[in-house]
Amino acid sequence: MVSQWRHNNLVEGAIFASLTAVIALLGLLVPPLFPLISVIIPLPLAVLVKKRDLVTGALALVVAAALLLVFYGRPVTVMMLLIQLGPLGLLLGVLFKNRVRAGLAVAMATGVAVILNVITLLSGFWFLGINPLAAGSGIYGDIEQLLNFYQHQGLIEPGMEDEIRHLFQEMVELMVLLFPANLVLWSLVSTSITYYLGQVVLQRLGYEVEPLPPFRQWQFPWYFVWIVILGLLLFLTGDTLNKQPLATAGKNLIYLGTFLYLVAGLSVLGFYFNRFQLSRAVKLILIVALFLYWPFTVILLIILGLVDSLLNIKQAAQHRKKGGEGK
Repeated sequence: MVSQWRHNNLVEGAIFASLTAVIALLGLLVPPLFPLISVIIPLPLAVLVKKRDLVTGALALVVAAALLLVFYGRPVTVMMLLIQLGPLGLLLGVLFKNRVRAGLAVAMATGVAVILNVITLLSGFWFLGINPLAAGSGIYGDIEQLLNFYQHQGLIEPGMEDEIRHLFQEMVELMVLLFPANLVLWSLVSTSITYYLGQVVLQRLGYEVEPLPPFRQWQFPWYFVWIVILGLLLFLTGDTLNKQPLATAGKNLIYLGTFLYLVAGLSVLGFYFNRFQLSRAVKLILIVALFLYWPFTVILLIILGLVDSLLNIKQAAQHRKKGGEGK
């Protein structure tokens, strides 16, 4: 009986390892599809750990690495890919297996994903011999080449070069400045998608998992407001004392917090769209109006998400609806 169980583990491990290698190989061979495929790569390992155990999943990861080395080569690329996505698949499998609450599971997996992404980036810089602090000069050189191309094609009016150059430089500086926050947000979004896909696959296979709630029911805990508060404190302190690292950390926290509350505001909007059972025509008109006045809409949604996080207005609306139905 034990030998049969081990045999089944080995067979399933080999199958899921091969599946992991095939999906990863597709992402490596078609780079434009890699961001999309990267959210799928951890799924076979997560499903395997849910069905079997962590040891079987870890062995499958090793086999997948060996298969990628054989069919793709480039050990550094394979190593970086598996460091970035392999442990995430194993962790998600453990979270699924232990029926961890969906919100907590996504938060834990996001934290690990951020750490793995940082390790992958630093490993890439080290192996390629790139100094990220000195990479800016190359970017500015690319800007000059792009401006020369536009001038050659007649796409820039005479006298506009300095203004466009300044605009491009500001965009680059903003991207570099907010890179840490964007790394966290990408980890959060990709992990949420992977968790949702894993939930769908496991449910199709007949397993019970802790599902993510519908988007209109999403709500962030009240203490998330401290992300914005801490960001403001760091930004003001750094700006006052002329401590740029503090100010930069504050800007990233503010950006991260406002993005989260923007998502929460969209959830509130979806909740009320669903509650009032609006027709498609009315919904379309409202969406177009909100899009046309998008600066005001973004601010409104951020405030709405913040208020819902603190006062739980969706739950209060549901209680009022139930009270009205009771009468």
